[in-house]
Amino acid sequence: MFAKLASLHLLLTVVCATIPTLSGYHTVFYDDFNGVSGSVADRSKWNQVTIKNAKNLKQTQIYTALASNAHLSGDGQLYIIPKRGKGSRGEVYYTSARLESYGSWKCDNGKAMVFQAELRVPDMTGSPSKYEGLWPAFWTKGLSSRQGIPWPDCGEWDIFEQNNHMGSKSQGTLHYRKADGTYTSDLNQQTGYKGGAYNTWAFKVDRRNADWKKQTLTFYVNGHQYLTVTGAKVATSKQWEILASQPYYIILNMALGAETDSYAGKTTEQTVMGYESSLRVKYVAVYKSN
Repeated sequence: MFAKLASLHLLLTVVCATIPTLSGYHTVFYDDFNGVSGSVADRSKWNQVTIKNAKNLKQTQIYTALASNAHLSGDGQLYIIPKRGKGSRGEVYYTSARLESYGSWKCDNGKAMVFQAELRVPDMTGSPSKYEGLWPAFWTKGLSSRQGIPWPDCGEWDIFEQNNHMGSKSQGTLHYRKADGTYTSDLNQQTGYKGGAYNTWAFKVDRRNADWKKQTLTFYVNGHQYLTVTGAKVATSKQWEILASQPYYIILNMALGAETDSYAGKTTEQTVMGYESSLRVKYVAVYKSN
């Protein structure tokens, strides 16, 4: 079976149930999330982190390592599931999951690299209130964040990010600190997609041009290129090195907004929890050019 990833000018061929290959590239990491229904994701690949308080990010969820918040479907899907609970005093709380890859990958000079995943989130067309607060994402952080470098100095690629306020759109964003010391997320773009169905999201680092100012970071949905950032747009070689040449690791999560002015709005007792609101993942893969 063949499919064309149009803007990448690459040919995809399926070599197993869910993982495509890219012509001219080799696969350096993948997970097809095959396994026993109800079991956790491969713990040799993923750290399901525990975070008890994310109020500084205006998020309300408690991230757990429980299978009830992230488990395999049994038919080649990962479910990341937000849940609502009540404490002993009747207080409402929310749990969810955040999976971080143990591995990290860098694009060598003169090469290209692609991060790609097939994802499904609820259909938020029309911004229905029952999805208020949901904040699913497929993103990455620079490996330097695991070596003591704080955010946003470590760099961040938001390959897919969605909330109810966006309706039928999602957003790709680069986060970093500019040479003048200020934080920026100005390099971003929204794109349309079909919620309630699987879509393929990809991010390509291309360092094959000898001039770093002409090297590129490109966002795709279903093979459609919707945002390209050149080294020249980032402006300095140091910032470009942070965004394009250090290793990055993968994060899959479902956050929940805690306040009305948070990125995703405020999760309420009317927000639907459980499978209906889950982030579902068929595969994640990383490719490097030959």
